[in-house]
Amino acid sequence: MHSILGIDIGTTAIKFNLFSKEDYLILCSKKYSVPMKESNETSSTQAPQIILQLVLDGIQAIAKEYRIDALVFSTAMHSLIPVRKGQIGEMYLWSDKRAQKTMAHFKQSEPMKAKHFYEATGTPIHAMSPFAKLLYFKEKEPDFFASVDQWIDIKAYLMHYFTGEYVVDYSIASATGLFNTETFSWDAEILSFVSVKEEQLPQAVDTDTVFAITSRASEACNLSSATKVYIGASDGTLASYASWMGTGQKISLTIGTSGAIRYLSAERKISESQSTFCYYLAKNQWVIGGATNNGGKTLEWASQLFYENQTDIFTEIPTSFKNSPIGAKQLVFLPYINGERAPLWDANVTGKFDGVTLVHRRDDFIRAICEGILFNLKYIHCQLGIQEKAGIALSGGFFTIPTMAIEAAAIFESDCVQSDYTEPSFGAVALVAKQTIERKTNELEKIAVDSLKKVAYQKSFEQFRYELDKTFNQSLNK
Repeated sequence: MHSILGIDIGTTAIKFNLFSKEDYLILCSKKYSVPMKESNETSSTQAPQIILQLVLDGIQAIAKEYRIDALVFSTAMHSLIPVRKGQIGEMYLWSDKRAQKTMAHFKQSEPMKAKHFYEATGTPIHAMSPFAKLLYFKEKEPDFFASVDQWIDIKAYLMHYFTGEYVVDYSIASATGLFNTETFSWDAEILSFVSVKEEQLPQAVDTDTVFAITSRASEACNLSSATKVYIGASDGTLASYASWMGTGQKISLTIGTSGAIRYLSAERKISESQSTFCYYLAKNQWVIGGATNNGGKTLEWASQLFYENQTDIFTEIPTSFKNSPIGAKQLVFLPYINGERAPLWDANVTGKFDGVTLVHRRDDFIRAICEGILFNLKYIHCQLGIQEKAGIALSGGFFTIPTMAIEAAAIFESDCVQSDYTEPSFGAVALVAKQTIERKTNELEKIAVDSLKKVAYQKSFEQFRYELDKTFNQSLNK
């Protein structure tokens, strides 16, 4: 095998990275934006057919210049596509919120069943999941629900085109809320609850499963009939794996528009508080963690409040951190302005400032907002129950802001490194390569913990934890 093409299908873009099999250097890269079909307060959908065409376009463009020996796919989690009489319907994304009330009612009316389902699957009970949307359609749109012959996702849709089979990998399946990750099978009790039959779902296979390419796909993309097609895994788990391969750190902290903290674990771990996810990556490799809705998007909101330009805040944050002390003069910000996934899993929770007085100025609010974003992820980190002392790999636009990496090291009380190897496509290629891809991690600059800042942040984090625990209890009791 001379080259392998990693294809990462996200909700906003499709990225192609062609890797050399000899040294795993990137030979060629391409990126295409993915349009939304519908996006409003409750609906987030896309057209699978457009995504397939973009994938074909990207492969065709690269195949004109390079030989491609294998394909491996990374896809976004939690997508759901109905198939009726052979017709592919619109794809519901994780961000589609139509099941919010359905999930709130389910958790309130049947808390023990909700806990049992979470423990079986590792998927939090939240409107993002296919489980939630299926229950919504069953209860709110029964005629539509009854007319659906198959329920698939974007991975199964693409695999059907490229391999002729409706298959999904264990990693994507483990994020549906329907897949039992102890038995590695679709959970009969959960399927019965949502009135879906196993034969309506794709066959689930391991993440390193390889298929032959269909003649239709090879001809359309100008690929050899000997081209291998690896099913791959989910974007979140592969990003975590890529970070570990590139930095040697099992914990990765990413803050872009949203944010996530993930830990690469050798065993399956389920949270007693149901506040974290546990998704499968490969044999003896699991990714546990939590994703937040409120990362860089929160800073954009703050910039609109305090500055004329939506991006001014990103250059002003270092000044605010100089002018405002750690803890922002006891000003606490809970950053849930866009609802929240981890740790609350409540789409209706709201953000708030606590402790506002006459002494607070703009710089204090800016610092409190940044601290709130990091404290929220620190809270999730505490829920993971990580016993080993581990460093953290940082990535995302948030950490390009001067001082943010230093503050993160102090808040998380862990040495950090800036990671440039977080592309799921790299993780996908590394996963199927079956060997260690060498990277000189000692060349990465280590960001050490500032002991004085660490002590000051410990006190501020306890204030944040106190306010969050009050919110957490209110959220659970709704």
